[in-house]
Formats: sequence, C-alpha cells, structure tokens
Amino acid sequence: MNNMFHIDSAKLVEQLSRFTSFVYNMDGHSGYLSFRDSSGFLGREEDFKSHAAEEARNELKLADWKESWIGSGKIAACAVKAINKAGILVNKNQQIDFKNRLDPEHPKYHQEAERVLYDIYRNPLCPESVAFENAIKTFGAKYDTIAFLFFVKDDTRFLPISTGHFDAGFALLKIDYSTSYSCSWENYQGFISIIREIRSVMEDMLPMQGTPRLIDAHSFVWVIQEERFQNWIPDTAQNAQIEETTEGYLRDIVSGTGGRRRSVSSVFVRNAEVVKETRKRANGICQFCGQAAPFIDKNGKPYLEVHHVIWLSRGGEDSTSNTVALCPNCHTRMHILDRQEDIDKLLSLAHE
Repeated sequence: MNNMFHIDSAKLVEQLSRFTSFVYNMDGHSGYLSFRDSSGFLGREEDFKSHAAEEARNELKLADWKESWIGSGKIAACAVKAINKAGILVNKNQQIDFKNRLDPEHPKYHQEAERVLYDIYRNPLCPESVAFENAIKTFGAKYDTIAFLFFVKDDTRFLPISTGHFDAGFALLKIDYSTSYSCSWENYQGFISIIREIRSVMEDMLPMQGTPRLIDAHSFVWVIQEERFQNWIPDTAQNAQIEETTEGYLRDIVSGTGGRRRSVSSVFVRNAEVVKETRKRANGICQFCGQAAPFIDKNGKPYLEVHHVIWLSRGGEDSTSNTVALCPNCHTRMHILDRQEDIDKLLSLAHE
C-alpha cells in the first residue's frame, strides 16, 4: 500500500473546533489546551504515552549496549523490561509474543532478535526502513510492537499505533487511509505523515499552551474516535462556539488574513460556501419552527446555526442538500431528541 492520502481540511477544522469545546467541557473551563498539565483532562488522559517512551528508554540502557552483546541475552533482558513499560500502547498478546521471541527456552525464540534490536537502536549503518522490515521478519507483523520500539527510539519522529482505533479516527476525518493488516515501513511513514499534517493545523488554530508535539496530534485522533467524544452533545453556547471557531478559521484562510497554511484547498471554499448558501436560503427564518432568528449578530445578520441533518459523524455530506439553518433552540432540540420525524422534515427542506 502506498502512503498517498488526502486530508479534508474543512472536516479536520470542524473536528478540531469540536475537540476544543469538548476539552473545555471536560475541564469545566476554557483557556489554553495543554497535553502536559496533569491537572487537566488532556494531561491526565494522554500524557502517559511520552512517559512510557521515556521509561522504556531508561530500561533499555542503550548507552551500555555493545555489538558483542548480540546473542548473549543482555539485549533481550533490557528489551523485556522496556516492553513492560508499554502499558496499553502495545496489545498484551503482542507483548507476550515479543518476549517469547527473545526467550531461548521458548519454541518461538528467534536467534536474530537481538541483532534486529541492536540495528534499530545502535547501528547507524542500518537504514531505519531496513531495521523496520527486519523487525517484521523477526517479531512478526505486530504493528503495535514494532511501532512502539521506534517510538521509544525517538518520540519526536515516531509514534505508537493501534490500527483499528486510528483507522476509525481517520474515517471520522474523511481521510482514506488504512493501517489495519498493513504493517510495513511505507504504511507507517504514511501514518506519521498524516499525524504530522494534523499537528500543523493544530499549531495554527488551537489555543495551545506550548507548541503541539507529534504525539499531541496522535492524541487528538485517538480522542475523537472514543465513544465519549462521539456521544457528547454540545449545548447551544458550545455549538455556537464550535461554529464560530470553525467558520472564523476557514474565513481567515480563504481571505488570506490569518493562519500559516501553505495553500488553500477547494475544500475550505466549499465549506464556507455551504454555510453561506444555507443561511441565505433560510432568509433569517428558522427552518424548523418558522420563527425569525432570535437576534442580529455583530455583523448585522440574523443569527441562525447551520445544522447537518444527517450528522457528519454518521456519514452525512457537507453540502447544502444536507444542511438547514436553525435557531439555537431548534438546533439543540435536533441533537438532544434526534427524532426520525424531525430529521425527515428537515431533509425535505434541505432538498427544496
């Protein structure tokens, strides 16, 4: 599988906006987002990954390794201690399998295991791509395990992986990229490239405390595919903030007045046009209750919220045939009640 991919920028910005509001909701306040503050939601839930990499490195004691250790069992002993620090970053069955291949008394023992580990961590003459593929031959196509070994090597360039969860996260972002049953250096580099692009947008638009790390973007994708994030229903004020943040960022990018992105894809433009056309079609009247917008916004326009009739998280399209303009009360009603008869009514309006 090649590592080509396309990121739907509008979808990413929307999910980042929702992510910000979700974190504020979990923390009970707004402000800067931090993955490193243990008193906050992100620090409590996600910063363990960097600590796991550091603890595993400490167990490896790489400064002591010598090539003469290969075959002695010393490298294996260090590696077993290191994998014990992986926690949930490596499937438990994969951890057991990894240890078995380092154990001369086990039927799965592989005599090249220590050589492969030495090449990953201490052999500058062995290209990383070759070391990765040799790890597959020695330890099997155990993506969790091999990705963790490289994450421990350098957590600024490499990442842990859990294929099913990240494929689910990519699907929510409309990124057509699969990691399941695809353990290879090429696939791994594609995975990291996607997370790197997401990190760039995070740095651009989120109120971060400090520059976001690669592992922070990794955590964003993890969080958005979790059930608690998917089931979270923003209230009216939160919906308004999500919409304002999303539209503001897209508008600034399109106009060239903000952001540091290298270019503007047509996805940005289409997203802004969908919002504009949907509100224009409503003409200041809520398309559910038929009442005038509750107030005029700071730009002198009737305030209505654009709602995706079939939610984006359920595969709905970001198009005018799937959007309506609603007053805040009706928008909240749609998310809380989620009644099929209401959906059918709005779908017919969206297609008019």
